[in-house]
Amino acid sequence: GDELEYIRPNVYRNIARQLNISLHSETVVTDAFLAVAAQIFTAGSITWGKVVSLYAVAAGLAVDCVRHAQPAMVHTIVDCLGEFVRKTLVTWLKRRGGWADITKCVVNTDPSLRSHWLVAAVCSFGHFLKAIFFVLLPER
Repeated sequence: GDELEYIRPNVYRNIARQLNISLHSETVVTDAFLAVAAQIFTAGSITWGKVVSLYAVAAGLAVDCVRHAQPAMVHTIVDCLGEFVRKTLVTWLKRRGGWADITKCVVNTDPSLRSHWLVAAVCSFGHFLKAIFFVLLPER
């Protein structure tokens, strides 16, 4: 995800502005995310690159929600992403043996583990989950 954002920052940042949507409506956010998800997977077959791209879009949209004082919308994005994966990608994932199959797509030419893109992607996803946790954490 980080590598995609680094290569194409104009694609994976400011998603709401690019889609010209308001983040105040659950329906608008849901419809926009599902339209982008459908567009990612319409051209050609499912690939790991497209799957990672979908998660990067979801993360970018979640960041937009938090930045625009709509942290509750992160729940909506997580739900939409989960539903899209369940309806569209589960069969493909199962045929490949699950999420662990992504490691077969990686060729590590650098002996440094920290420079491995998969490690970076997992770390980024960990940061995304941590951000979601703090958004979902009830205020006391």
